[in-house]
Amino acid sequence: MLCHARHEADARALADELGGVAIVGDLSTDEGIGSVAEQTLAAVRVLHVLVHNAAINPRPHESVDEVQRDTFREVMRVNVEAPLFLTQALLGSLRAAKGARVVILSSQAGQFAGGMPADGLSYRVSKAAVNAVSAVLATAVRSEEILVNAMHPGWVKTDMGGSEAPLSPEEGADTAVYLATLPDNGPSGRFFYERREIEW
Repeated sequence: MLCHARHEADARALADELGGVAIVGDLSTDEGIGSVAEQTLAAVRVLHVLVHNAAINPRPHESVDEVQRDTFREVMRVNVEAPLFLTQALLGSLRAAKGARVVILSSQAGQFAGGMPADGLSYRVSKAAVNAVSAVLATAVRSEEILVNAMHPGWVKTDMGGSEAPLSPEEGADTAVYLATLPDNGPSGRFFYERREIEW
């Protein structure tokens, strides 16, 4: 198991806990994405499951009047560009698995169904974009037996979710485990919450 974090101490602590390999890198930069890909390929030749969990939401109540270019671009780099270009860099190892699974953590904040509230503009746009990335990637690699799906984890007790969130990290990760273990004829290019498909 490969355990990624932005900071080395966090990656090593998780790797020690799970008996895995620490992967360190800042996914907000091209260099960081490249480094994470290089470390991954040095650790494994065949990659069966890739879960994209990195995301930021520095201004959750941001309105259209308040959105700043630097914040918007940073959110898009981490939330959209990182899963796209890291998947691209690791495609060879995913193809070698002959049935890999890619899981991209998104959010209901990016759902078009029912319309979008006006707050959190950068985050909402990034999650709508990463949903599109998930759908396009799924179509691109379906013939190679790679399944790609997006998921909403719910409101989870993390640094981003805060201590008042109702779900534990284990509960939030349940759908990711479900999607990572789909059968070969399983769905691809879909959006899930609590192991069930939801609207984009």
